[in-house]
Amino acid sequence: MKIVAICGSPRRGNTEFVLKRILTKAEELGARTELVLLREKRIEFCNGCLSCENDFKCSIRDDMQIIYPSLEGSDLIIFGSPTYFDCISGLMKNFIDRLNPITSKKGLENKKFSFMTVGQANIASLNKTIKYIENFADLTKMLFIGDLSLIAKNPQDIENNPESIQKIDEFTKGLIG
Repeated sequence: MKIVAICGSPRRGNTEFVLKRILTKAEELGARTELVLLREKRIEFCNGCLSCENDFKCSIRDDMQIIYPSLEGSDLIIFGSPTYFDCISGLMKNFIDRLNPITSKKGLENKKFSFMTVGQANIASLNKTIKYIENFADLTKMLFIGDLSLIAKNPQDIENNPESIQKIDEFTKGLIG
């Protein structure tokens, strides 16, 4: 199984820690993994030209050209984003907007998909973020197989919380199962 995790956090903190923990546990269970840190990539905004709907290629030349094949070659895609104002981060939203070339050719259809989010508010707030991502999965016809929500504020809150670590490990076993 090949797993690609996309981290939409602008900082090195809880979201990145959780995705790395998931991927490490998945490797222990025999998966091949890849982590994409969006903050380290040059990804321009979609300009709405829609040329990708004809030739399935984006007219913008940036790091998305490297990410597209990874997503298409995966068995499971995991998006990770902090929750900001009941939604995903701007990095993650920009990334999602740029997926039109592969969604137009149905390159993500029937692909297993999962989401994890960390926020400082409450579970109700995080659930709104999850609902947004579930809608995205529905639009792209990906198979949404689960989500993980954790509460944290400071960058090391998750890794210093044994209950959160246990939730991450159980979540990973459920994904790979």
